[in-house]
Amino acid sequence: FGSIDYDVSENLQLSLALRYDREERDVSSRVPNVDDPITGGPINPGLPADGSSIPDASETFDEWQPKISAAWTATPDWTLFANWGVGFKAGGFNNQGSAAVLEQNFNIPLGSGLNIGDTYDQETSSAFEAGIKGQLFDGSTNVELAAYYTDVEDMQFFEFFTGPFGLLRVVSNIDEVEIYGIEGSFYSSLGGGFDVFGSFAINESEINKNSSRPGTEGNESPYTARYTVNLGALWQGEVADGLNLTARADYRLTGPTWFHTVQENQVRTTFDLFFPGLGTADYSKTQRDAYGTLDLRVELSGAAGWRVALFGSNVLDEDVLAEVIPSAEFGGSFVAPGARRLLGVEVGYSF
Repeated sequence: FGSIDYDVSENLQLSLALRYDREERDVSSRVPNVDDPITGGPINPGLPADGSSIPDASETFDEWQPKISAAWTATPDWTLFANWGVGFKAGGFNNQGSAAVLEQNFNIPLGSGLNIGDTYDQETSSAFEAGIKGQLFDGSTNVELAAYYTDVEDMQFFEFFTGPFGLLRVVSNIDEVEIYGIEGSFYSSLGGGFDVFGSFAINESEINKNSSRPGTEGNESPYTARYTVNLGALWQGEVADGLNLTARADYRLTGPTWFHTVQENQVRTTFDLFFPGLGTADYSKTQRDAYGTLDLRVELSGAAGWRVALFGSNVLDEDVLAEVIPSAEFGGSFVAPGARRLLGVEVGYSF
């Protein structure tokens, strides 16, 4: 990694950076080539028919990652900025024999058209951002506003499968994904120890190509909330000689979120083999709705180094979902509930 910062003029700064990553990965299967007592076939469908083991495999993943940044101080209070860069995440190996499991259990009997291999590719992204930041009201308020666009190639995505073989979690690649939007933030000191702050982001995304699941093209990028809003307030002050009080409130609003590439889709499941025409699952209800949570904290501290705090997270006891993991061809989802209201006391001493 290396970087160069250059002052083009008193008000214009440029930064050039370059990073190179290389990862060498190896995999060796230790699954014995024996028959499954239930199916009569190999315990791993990827095992060779001649009784040998799955061959060892190795892959090398590497990428040059340039980054260019520019900042122009238009006035003493306002700066315009822009940057572009390339991101990289190395590829790797799924459980060896995964492709054969999916072919045997879903592609052949259901025509699922899954294209997920024992090896997944590296992920690269090209990200551009431009914006403005500065101060208002004689420097008492800092604000920032930016727009961004990110083009992702071979986005790595966890797929969860279940069936007669048990449970299988693999990484697939989404060929082309674009994510773009605007985001902003502010922090304002109102005086008397009272501050308010906040941020927001509005996101748009689209899967342009997905050879792993062609039927999901045109859907949104998984795990990308359509919007987020954060608002908070902080008060700090001395309430008695050597006695300080800090009170803080944070509210976070998270917009609708999909957790899978399968979204407004109908998927044929393994149940259709037993109940023809009735084994199709509708995954339109696997989107998490928008929700908001409120966190509060009040802390009293003394000059001697002690502190006592009362805190509450999700104090409104919002019933939320932390994650929804569809197992599309099985016909259901694994749902992880989010944390409910938590109240507590924290005691500390600094010495």
